[in-house]
Amino acid sequence: MKQTQMGYIIMGIIFGVLALFMNGVSLSVNKFPSSLMLIAISIMCFCLAFLVQHLAAKDERAQKIRERSIYVNYFILIAVVVILMIVFNPVSNLQIEAYNLLSIMMTVYISSVFLTMVYYAKRY
Repeated sequence: MKQTQMGYIIMGIIFGVLALFMNGVSLSVNKFPSSLMLIAISIMCFCLAFLVQHLAAKDERAQKIRERSIYVNYFILIAVVVILMIVFNPVSNLQIEAYNLLSIMMTVYISSVFLTMVYYAKRY
C-alpha cells in the first residue's frame, strides 16, 4: 500500500514538472499550452496517492465515493460546456481551435473527477 502510494506521488511530481516545463515553453512563445493533459495526469496521480487506501477495499463506501464523484462530474462537465459555449460563441472575438477546446474540457473533467473523489473520501 505504501509503495503504491509513493509511486503515485513520484509519478505526480514527474508529470507536474513535465507539465510546468512543456506548458511554460508554449506560453513563453505566446502559444496555447500544448500539454494541458499533463496537468490533469499530475492531479490524478496526487489524488490517487490519497485515494489508494480508500478505494483499495471493494466495499460499499468505495463504491459510493465513485458513484457520487461521477454523478457530480456529469453536472460539472455540463457547466464547463455551457461556459465554453458562452465564451467562445460565433459572435465573440475569441476564437479557439477544436483540439484546444477538447483539451480544456478533458483536463477539467479528469481533474474534477479525482478531486471530487478526494472530497467524498474525506466526507464519508
